Amino acid sequence: MVSSVSAQTRPGLGWLVSELDKRDGRLPEQTIRQLLTEASLTVEDVRTYIEERSTSYARCCVVRRDHYELLVLTWLPSQGSVAHDHSGCLCGLKVVQGNLTEQLFEHGPDGQVRRTRASHLGVGNITVDPGVVIHSLTNEATSPEALVTVHIYSPPLPEVRRYAVTDDPPARVFLRRPPHNARVIAIVGGGFTGAMTLANLLRLGDELKSPLHIVLIDRQPAIGDGIAYLSNDARHLLNVPASHMSAWPDRPEDFFAFAHELDASVRAGDFLPRRIYGRYVRRRLLELADKAEDLLSVEIVKDEVTRLIPCESSSWNVETALGRSVRADLAVLTVGHRPPDDPFGKQWTGPRNRFIADPWAALVISQIGPDEPVLLLGSGLTAVDAMLALDRKDRTAPITVVSRRGLMPLPHLRQPKPPADLSTLLNDWFNPARPLTIRKLLSSIRNYVATAEAEGINWRQVIDGLRPATSQLWGRLDSTQRGRFLRHVRPFWEIHRHRMAPEVLETIEGLRRRKILEITAGGAVRAVADGDGVNVTLSRRGNSANRTMRVSWVINCTGPGAHNRHSTHPVIRPLLEAGVLCHDEFDLGLLADSQGRAIDAAGKVVSSLLVAGTLRKSTLWESTAVPELRHQAQMVARTAIAALAARA
Repeated sequence: MVSSVSAQTRPGLGWLVSELDKRDGRLPEQTIRQLLTEASLTVEDVRTYIEERSTSYARCCVVRRDHYELLVLTWLPSQGSVAHDHSGCLCGLKVVQGNLTEQLFEHGPDGQVRRTRASHLGVGNITVDPGVVIHSLTNEATSPEALVTVHIYSPPLPEVRRYAVTDDPPARVFLRRPPHNARVIAIVGGGFTGAMTLANLLRLGDELKSPLHIVLIDRQPAIGDGIAYLSNDARHLLNVPASHMSAWPDRPEDFFAFAHELDASVRAGDFLPRRIYGRYVRRRLLELADKAEDLLSVEIVKDEVTRLIPCESSSWNVETALGRSVRADLAVLTVGHRPPDDPFGKQWTGPRNRFIADPWAALVISQIGPDEPVLLLGSGLTAVDAMLALDRKDRTAPITVVSRRGLMPLPHLRQPKPPADLSTLLNDWFNPARPLTIRKLLSSIRNYVATAEAEGINWRQVIDGLRPATSQLWGRLDSTQRGRFLRHVRPFWEIHRHRMAPEVLETIEGLRRRKILEITAGGAVRAVADGDGVNVTLSRRGNSANRTMRVSWVINCTGPGAHNRHSTHPVIRPLLEAGVLCHDEFDLGLLADSQGRAIDAAGKVVSSLLVAGTLRKSTLWESTAVPELRHQAQMVARTAIAALAARA
């Protein structure tokens, strides 16, 4: 707790907290500037919150309220942040010890940022950022001491938006103005699927033999990252070996070659940090941009699409939050998962400053102390990421994980083995004269696994052998059988299909051996929060008595689930209501044909609207991992070029 003594003798840390607590709502820039200027902060004031970490700079929370948070950051020499902005959150900081270097950046037309000017702040200096400045903060390598800064964020900052930095000039394709007769393709979403759709269009665009302008619109600052590859934590690993992560269907070793170029010690079976995958996607995209033909032009728009309006001549008007309007001959929807549901809703009372709704909010999770108990809701791969972020050698407080069945993802083999040959099973399942049921599928798989184990074939090889046929099998199931799968089988399929890296399992097992991690089957009943923690009541599977526990933080790791609820998406919902789009009865995604063309409510193909990524889950089921998404990106690019050529 912050001492109140300093508030009585001088305007120190305690005084600053008391003054901030007197304000309500979002703090104005002038107030933060004034309070930081008047505050007389010394090293002794913040010594309790100074933490020197060898791996990265440290963030220690002093107080966290609904309308602001106060933190102490410690930076060892050479430690610094990535280029980022604060997503509109107001930030003020004051240097308490050492010297801070602030590097500013500016947007480039290729979606990357470039350095502009740098400034230096010494002890007592302050700076206030309204939340839109792109910068990085560093304690220079030549510094003789740790840098200590006090930060105020209003409202609390869950995560920053990270940018890709370059010193290279943008490729001409990003500078080229499209002629008036250029065909226009708008890509809505800039994660892996959107970026690879653009990359494939760059590969195929010259086949159109006429000017083509491609507009990619996404609110994330770095193309290709999406949610999956935003993490800057080296412990967050890809769930697939390097040899199977190529972004190109026709170049299976491409990602491994990229990773091996960065580090010659990388092996094909290694599970690499996710943070390098976004760099890989951008590298391949920009390489194609450098080689783009003169008939092609590309525009990267950092904005959020708010409306997609069908117009005459099968064209589209794409409107954005910042007032931009793009007229496109063809649109490609590559938006990702919807945010997870609130597991408490009205059953949560009190302040919500200790509830982390976004499990990928790495900054707020990094400031959770090792002595603070944490409750994770959900036990899938999202929860695994949170466990890795919370794991520290000095952690003493428990991490409790609760989910409906208490199931955790299973690990990959340390030494990968080839998929099993399931041709006999598949021939039986695809026999049109015999209906396919979930019961039959499960029985056949279990019998095959039991027999295969005697021959040295691991169950993982059987699941991997199923993967190429999963979409066709999903297509053979009728609505009743799909419903049974979603209700009864899906959780067990997920833990076998979406596995964790062996290194990650070792970390999880280490937490269990230290009696830090507890995984239980049940659910959240209610929560009563105050300023310092949360009293949570949990139900327990197979036990009629509820359990109440006190935790410092609650993290929602339930993930998107099977039902993405795309019908609630502000862009998609009006199109569903108008019958331009159609979703399945389970709300898994949108209906589309094998080429990715949307299907309307009347069952007709909408040739000028293409769908790729998680939106295809309704017809493909498997539509979240790179091996499936890379094929979709290539397919919709080919379909788009063919559609424009036919129209011409």
